[in-house]
Amino acid sequence: MSSLFRSIIGCIWAAAFYPSAALAQEPNKEVLIGYVAPLDDPDAASGAQAAQMAIEETNAAPVRIGNTNVSFKLLEQNDKADTRAAERIAQYLIKTEAVAVVGHWTSTTSIIAAPIYAEAGIAQLAPIAWSSLYTQVAGKSHFQGVGSDDLAMSYAVNYLASSLFLKRVMVIDDSALLGVAMANSFEKYAKKAGMETLRRSVSTQTSDFNSPLLVAKQFRPELILFTGRSAQSAALAGSLRRLGISSRLLLTGPVVSPEFLTKINYSDEDLYAIVPGPPKDGNAKIQNFRKRYVARFNREPAPFAMFAYDCMLTLISAIKKADSLDRRRIIASLYEVNYSGLSGMMSFNRDGTLKNPSYTLYQTEKSRWTVRRTIKAPA
Repeated sequence: MSSLFRSIIGCIWAAAFYPSAALAQEPNKEVLIGYVAPLDDPDAASGAQAAQMAIEETNAAPVRIGNTNVSFKLLEQNDKADTRAAERIAQYLIKTEAVAVVGHWTSTTSIIAAPIYAEAGIAQLAPIAWSSLYTQVAGKSHFQGVGSDDLAMSYAVNYLASSLFLKRVMVIDDSALLGVAMANSFEKYAKKAGMETLRRSVSTQTSDFNSPLLVAKQFRPELILFTGRSAQSAALAGSLRRLGISSRLLLTGPVVSPEFLTKINYSDEDLYAIVPGPPKDGNAKIQNFRKRYVARFNREPAPFAMFAYDCMLTLISAIKKADSLDRRRIIASLYEVNYSGLSGMMSFNRDGTLKNPSYTLYQTEKSRWTVRRTIKAPA
């Protein structure tokens, strides 16, 4: 008997009597999951790293989908928070073998891309697009990884109105879709609470707040809401101090970090922030995630990075539950999934909104952020 023949017989015998050994030798099928965000932005880039970490942790153990060994791979795309780029990337991703998409990062780009994914029948799970307009887009393939902005503004107004005895508030939006929607909601609830309101808008790119703040000096609001990015929020906080305006400031961006307060050299106790999710240091899961992230990337995770991590693992959980790489079966599975994430239980209503979302209201105290209230939406 030739050595070649003996080898063939040996392989057949091993496959017959040791099927697990034969399966272990199967090459893994690579499963692509799209991740879209403005990767030049430090917060969104941190989210990409968190999503990559979720994939690496998943791949550390064997995964079989539909009787096939699989490993997941992140397909990163940089939409630069630009709507045209977001459309082009969405059109590209639906032509690839990506089975689903985590993204986009901003509400505006998520909303722009949603109809494209919906028509192609590919799941879109947006980690931090908390505009209520996102889940109102036609289609059944887009899911919201955090609670909606309208609920957040309702809770913020109710708490601050009673604790700060607000009578006059000024609302400054950044002209972006989410910023305008948040400002509209806050203004709506403030008026219902009997407050006098004043509204102004600025460009998404400006760092010059002199014009609206000079108006604020005359109006003298007890609180100013600003709905823009963290870089603009820092510029606004600095301008308030420079102009001697004593109004409290409520922010909505990813500002709840020691780095943000250090950057603006802030130690007063009149700065507030309302953000989705539980307190960033609020449970053992989040603390453990932070330690693993620092060990992997040698940096602290950005405030919203955990949402990208949760969304990636929620999506993978749905793929496992579907036991299929078929895009439409993955969408159907997302409506049934219940994944216990860092930010709480990840499961979705029939309109793609997150069930029982939570929000946290922070205030600065002795040069650090302190939790003032955690709100969980009722079932």
